[in-house]
Amino acid sequence: MTSRAQSRFTGLAPSLVFAAFITLAGCASGPSQPPAPISSGKPRVEPGPQQAETEPEEPGSLHAERLDVDARGMPLPLPGKFTPAFLEGEKLVRAGVLLPFSHPNAAVRAEAEGMLAGIEMALFDHAGDDFVLLPKDTAGSRSATVEVADQAEREGADFFLGPLFGENIAALNEDRTVAGLPVIGFSNDRDVAGGNTWLASITPEEEVASLVSYAVSQGYYQFAYFGPQSPLGQRIETALQFQASQNGASVISSAFYPDGSESPTEEAKYLARSINSASGSGGPVAVLIPERGTQLRKVAPLLPFYGTGRSAKLMGLSGWNDAGVWREPSLKGGWFVAPPKADIEAFETRYRRIYGRAPSGLAAQAYDAAALAMQLSADGALDRREITSMDGFVGLNGLFRFTTDGTAQRRLAIYEVSPEEGAVQIKDADKTFRPGVG
Repeated sequence: MTSRAQSRFTGLAPSLVFAAFITLAGCASGPSQPPAPISSGKPRVEPGPQQAETEPEEPGSLHAERLDVDARGMPLPLPGKFTPAFLEGEKLVRAGVLLPFSHPNAAVRAEAEGMLAGIEMALFDHAGDDFVLLPKDTAGSRSATVEVADQAEREGADFFLGPLFGENIAALNEDRTVAGLPVIGFSNDRDVAGGNTWLASITPEEEVASLVSYAVSQGYYQFAYFGPQSPLGQRIETALQFQASQNGASVISSAFYPDGSESPTEEAKYLARSINSASGSGGPVAVLIPERGTQLRKVAPLLPFYGTGRSAKLMGLSGWNDAGVWREPSLKGGWFVAPPKADIEAFETRYRRIYGRAPSGLAAQAYDAAALAMQLSADGALDRREITSMDGFVGLNGLFRFTTDGTAQRRLAIYEVSPEEGAVQIKDADKTFRPGVG
């Protein structure tokens, strides 16, 4: 196999990060039909005297080709394994990419397109010329996920990247047609992980663990929760309770408000009284507010307004990693957790140059998952022992590894909000999973 970019997967915590910038053509605009199969390479032609001085041919658009479609515009099943004409006779690795390109929600469609763009960038960085992507549209539904996964299996898919939603991953796990094929999904629903399914998402549990560990190291042994009464909110509060107990700390109070409430004043008053009482006898309190965007700017000022003052350190998850909220005065000095920014910033710059816009929220995660799968399948298959390497892998989002239960462990960085400087990284992400080694 001839690799497009030198592999950096040798040794401890091998890196997925791209080795060089490659200019790609095309854009990630929403397709009216599922995108066509994408091959990692083109037939190699030895350059002549004049060719050697010309610019290398750029990869084509993400959607340069289309599948044959039926009267409804749906792709027709292909007869047998998909093989590009110039790769006839070669032993190929094929990855089914299962994403909701035609989801009813425009934001979800845009996310799916951004993730596919990230996967395509990984393709040209890390795959050999005998690697093929088979993008399939799940539309976000269970039945469509099973249908297109079965189609991809008939076309020769060796593993799957996606789906995005937990219920779609659950449907895939129950599909006997694709049983045994590895799945690297992007949901943060831990219940659908396990077996041959791994989740490349950054879970709130991992974020809470990093945040609590850092807060304790800074002398905070009392925590509080101020957030929505929703399944995700309850899940985050449970993670806070668990991580506090694991670190010899405690959660002194939790105030849940109705999901989406713009002014939960009674809940804020209750929590402010609890914080002031606890801080007077037991030291400072760190308050986790797992909101983002406009909602964060509405609820965060309530606690200092009702008198917490300097007795409370406000904290957040990666939803705080948004320049649009950093000028909120009540967040000044607050901490939040997010991936290390150096490689992410380089990826975002490159993505903007290629596609003319900012990457979607999960584009970098999709890049990491694809790059890992491409490198590990270079010998023709994804091996479970390689996927669950104890040393882990370094991606755009930092160091991570897959555990035997199918979830991902990550090493994340800690940031402090500064209205003047934006977000300042105050703790680097650990570079190893070895206990006691930073």
